[in-house]
Amino acid sequence: MDRKELRALLCKRIEGRSSALGLTNAELTDDLDLLRSGVLDSLSFVDLMAGLMDATGKELDLENALEDRKASTIGGLLDLFT
Repeated sequence: MDRKELRALLCKRIEGRSSALGLTNAELTDDLDLLRSGVLDSLSFVDLMAGLMDATGKELDLENALEDRKASTIGGLLDLFT
């Protein structure tokens, strides 16, 4: 799965929560922090990561992956899974 496909999948998975906050697709930039912005809470973020692991077939150690503060941004997630 390339970065563009992964971005589309990620945006689809957060679509309901981001639109509820009034965010448009154009506002879903690489530097958007999904936790700090309130798009996702910690449980839904872990659920998103698990879904991305399933979709990409890439296994991550969540604890190590989340040590990087950028891991909760859209760009950080794309970097982790591409």
